[in-house]
Amino acid sequence: MFLRNRDTVTVSPPTFDRSAFALTDAALPAPHAPYDRDWLMARFAEGLQIRMLKPPHEGFVMFQPGRLAWRPLDGAERAVVIHDLRAGPGALARENAARLWAVAGDFARYYGYAAVLALMGEGAGLVSPAVAPGRGWLCFDRGPCGARVVGQVLQGPLALPGLPRDWAQRAAGLGPGLVIQTTGESGHLEQLARDRVAALAARGVAVRHDRLTDPESLRARALGPGAVYTVACGGRVIGGAELGPDDMLRAVAGGAAPAQSPS
Repeated sequence: MFLRNRDTVTVSPPTFDRSAFALTDAALPAPHAPYDRDWLMARFAEGLQIRMLKPPHEGFVMFQPGRLAWRPLDGAERAVVIHDLRAGPGALARENAARLWAVAGDFARYYGYAAVLALMGEGAGLVSPAVAPGRGWLCFDRGPCGARVVGQVLQGPLALPGLPRDWAQRAAGLGPGLVIQTTGESGHLEQLARDRVAALAARGVAVRHDRLTDPESLRARALGPGAVYTVACGGRVIGGAELGPDDMLRAVAGGAAPAQSPS
């Protein structure tokens, strides 16, 4: 088997700045886009793979070895985990997405992985259902906010991976007060976190910014499946990037805020 695909090009550190990745990342909407360049460069050292469709098609897929995946999946050590997958709109969107799913599958088969996995849903850090894979992919688990673990088993036997079950305990472990948890991958969400901390500090309210800095701590401590940006208050998840300073102040004033599903 040859690991070549005539429809895609590989993006790597030496070619990153010459590629169209940054433009495509900004042009194809996602709640967590665009990516921070320094974050991506650090992930390449952990085995991050990026494949882009060749013009005139538009789209890309990012994937990593499961043991280094930046998403809170349990039992993904023998899998390739798709971190993001986006395809341009139009009549060929579904076909282009299928090409990208296939590229990740070919990589996994070539290197002897047992499965390909992805976390799908509408929130930040999740692959949109609009580019869902087709036949041969199964739903292995479901989590907060409609997140789903989907996958394709390539060789068995394999203990099926899934999502953690200790979301409430993770949030409680952060202790009292307001906490914004981020991963550093999204430049604009990192700036949003800094802005929220500054805005609330000006009103005399302390906010802790809990930035997850490695895949191991993310998988152990992330407050929700998407992981990219989550807000907790008093040891309970209250929302994500949609929360403004006034919302967060109301949560503090309300004491034990009503728990919401993590983003």
